[in-house]
Amino acid sequence: MAKTARKRATGISTPVSIRFRKDDEPMVRVLRARARASKRSLSEQIKYYAHLGMMGKENPDLPMSFIEGILEGLEESRTGLAEPYQWGRIG
Repeated sequence: MAKTARKRATGISTPVSIRFRKDDEPMVRVLRARARASKRSLSEQIKYYAHLGMMGKENPDLPMSFIEGILEGLEESRTGLAEPYQWGRIG
């Protein structure tokens, strides 16, 4: 089996190079700062923003904070932190 076919079969992705120009430096500095604040690598931060951008594009009527909340809730549910809603109960 060829190397690339084996990588695809095991789910290992191929790196993608992203080049920034000199005039993109302010954006790169912001990306680095936000990556550090979120305890992510620069690559992870760019992927996170790409994911949010795709979700925002697919749901233009939803505020970005709402989309982030949905994604957080989904991840909490996957890790077992979700609690079933008790219908008819307040508080």
